[in-house]
Amino acid sequence: MKNYVAQIPMSLFVPEAMHWAIKDVLEGEYETGYDGVGLEILDIGANVGSFALWATARWPGSLVTSYEPHPGTFELLQRNTQLRRDIVAVNAALFPGGAKTASFVSRFAGDGESGLASYAGDTFVDGAMVERYEVAVVDPASLASADIVKIDIEGGEGDVLEAIDLSRTSLVLLEYQNRKNRLQLEARLHADFDLIDTVEHIWDPLLEQRCYRPDLAGDVYGRMFAARKGMTRMTRSAGR
Repeated sequence: MKNYVAQIPMSLFVPEAMHWAIKDVLEGEYETGYDGVGLEILDIGANVGSFALWATARWPGSLVTSYEPHPGTFELLQRNTQLRRDIVAVNAALFPGGAKTASFVSRFAGDGESGLASYAGDTFVDGAMVERYEVAVVDPASLASADIVKIDIEGGEGDVLEAIDLSRTSLVLLEYQNRKNRLQLEARLHADFDLIDTVEHIWDPLLEQRCYRPDLAGDVYGRMFAARKGMTRMTRSAGR
């Protein structure tokens, strides 16, 4: 059996500042080499919908539930996915503890670094985020366990992952903001998952942009993908 890479044209409403980040997702940034069909997928921090659209093409017959709290970004998410029955868009943030609303900060609609105010201070200096909203909150503990969990919420990944039910989960796809965040994620995954892909970048080259905290010098950000020890409903791609 041979594997091929299909190039499928997609038209999305995307802020100019996010063009390259969206392109990376659609070109396979979240590829892990695991196959599956008819899966339940949680997309936590959906932004404008690029992961959801890629995931439905990658894992046919699956249902993606996408959570995006920013009201302007959610409008873009809806426009990009409104004709899709396999993508359910929810205008809410995930945050443990049972709160019904929380403060959310951003620079513009579609901002990939938007996040809950309670986490933003770990990355940004005061005043960097010019928009503030009260957004609806869903407790991650209330969600049914999914086959794939993707979380990119600019610093809150560890708290959400600790609260979410991973009992049926085969793949966890995570972004992290700092070394403390990464260690929290690794501790949660250690017992039941193997890390299959990690990428780490140092913050220092970005600190010329005065929006970031200068004390991030020497710290790291990146991504980690993990697969359950003893796969559930997914299989390793042929040739991987």
